[in-house]
Amino acid sequence: MCARHPDHHHAHHLMAARLAERGPGDGADPRHEVYAFAAASVAHAPADSPLALLPLVAHAERYRVLAARGAAPRDPADSEHWTGRRARQVIRSAFDWWLEWEREDHPRAGVDLNFLAHAKHCEGRPAEAAALFQRIGRHFTPAPWSYPDRDPYRAFQTARNAALGTA
Repeated sequence: MCARHPDHHHAHHLMAARLAERGPGDGADPRHEVYAFAAASVAHAPADSPLALLPLVAHAERYRVLAARGAAPRDPADSEHWTGRRARQVIRSAFDWWLEWEREDHPRAGVDLNFLAHAKHCEGRPAEAAALFQRIGRHFTPAPWSYPDRDPYRAFQTARNAALGTA
């Protein structure tokens, strides 16, 4: 996939989702292959590529798997997965990329914004999440709001209302 379509956004997201399900570990697993895949993909992409957010997507996909297995809390806001060192690094990097390179012209920009808003919400950064929710409007995507098995619309609305102070 990477050799044939090195910038194919959706294919990279699908690969991250599948890789997150593989391998050992039901907890902190910093060497999991999904993280290596995401890092390698970013390293080979141009600086302005939306693939810069792939490590964040990999982190969210790994949370989905861990929560489904019972190795992480079902409510992402209660999970250390979103407040640990790796989380802070990937979320900060993704947010910084968004601030510098936001690509509204990319057809899947809404997907990336939803992953980033979800991460900021789970990280407990409502002001930064609010800026993202303003850009998203009411255009939510089921992933990652449904992770691990939540009603995506309700999860999105709850997070959005909390960030925007309309709860």
